[in-house]
Amino acid sequence: MGSQAEEAERGSPLIMANPSGRKGAAFEIGVLKWLRSKSVVAERLRLSGKKDEGDIVAFIAGKTYVLELKNRKSISLPAFWDEAVVEAKNFAQARGLEQIPPAFVIVKRRNASIEKAFVIQDLDSWLGERQ
Repeated sequence: MGSQAEEAERGSPLIMANPSGRKGAAFEIGVLKWLRSKSVVAERLRLSGKKDEGDIVAFIAGKTYVLELKNRKSISLPAFWDEAVVEAKNFAQARGLEQIPPAFVIVKRRNASIEKAFVIQDLDSWLGERQ
């Protein structure tokens, strides 16, 4: 028997006491499957305690991206963004990377499909990627 995340990816029911955790995990798996359907190499990241490294790492056109996913009723962009930045730094540090990969926050859009989720990044980071 595999881990809970592996079981969930195969379509087995999510076994979690916390309903918010179930919704969050289902959103992560949905985004992961959507990315893979678009030929993006992507993997879920494991929780690492205080040194959490994000929810999904995606590799697109030779670049690495750390994605923090949120499926919440109440949206707090500054808090979500701060968390994503810290987790991208943790991801880089855990792997001995010199450069911190760009971070993005993916926020579930109520009553909409996965591809309609919002993608959040601050303006400075966005411009920095394009220069």
